[in-house]
Amino acid sequence: MMRKLLLGLVALIAIFAMAGCGADKPKDSADKAVLGYAEITAYGVSDNIAATGMTKAQEQEIQEAIIGDLLKSFSQFPLSDENAQNVTAAYITKMKAAMQIKTKIKTDDAEHPVVEVTANVLDQAGAAKLAETNEDILALGVVLGALQANGYTVEQFKQDPGFQKATMECIDNYINEFPLKMGQTYECKCEIVKGDDGKTSWAPVDVEGLKKFVNGL
Repeated sequence: MMRKLLLGLVALIAIFAMAGCGADKPKDSADKAVLGYAEITAYGVSDNIAATGMTKAQEQEIQEAIIGDLLKSFSQFPLSDENAQNVTAAYITKMKAAMQIKTKIKTDDAEHPVVEVTANVLDQAGAAKLAETNEDILALGVVLGALQANGYTVEQFKQDPGFQKATMECIDNYINEFPLKMGQTYECKCEIVKGDDGKTSWAPVDVEGLKKFVNGL
């Protein structure tokens, strides 16, 4: 399943972190900050967000954009709101473990250090093919079509515990088969930025490039 961030996400991050000339050196290292950016743009959560300099409100706004996108992706299935949230949470947990995003300083520099990002990224072409060939998803589509032909409504699907359980299992099996491109690398040039609180931190010069990399685009 292709995971696309909202088009305004990069601009959103740029507003949060405006470059500051002659600013003090950030407290956290560039590799830790890049890890925070990479994780939150890949699956909406990060334990390293403090290193990016974003406030809690800013982090939450980006999370809502990315996780909201994931919820929309799963809305093609007639799941209850609670189960759609559970599937999304399961997807994030699995992708976080599978991607294994890591960062390290490749070139140390006072103004523009380069951080090497390593990750197992989603194979978008393979994921698109999987969506067309996965047996669980195809079988689910057949069952849905047959039941709808007999008068079942979307609300009935959402309120049927047996159908919800079967659908959740199909989606879980589907997610487990998502193909990844293993051990991919990306060189991320950084710059010093100043947050709303006046504190400095490191940030990718090309947020768009990092976003595309972690999303396999």
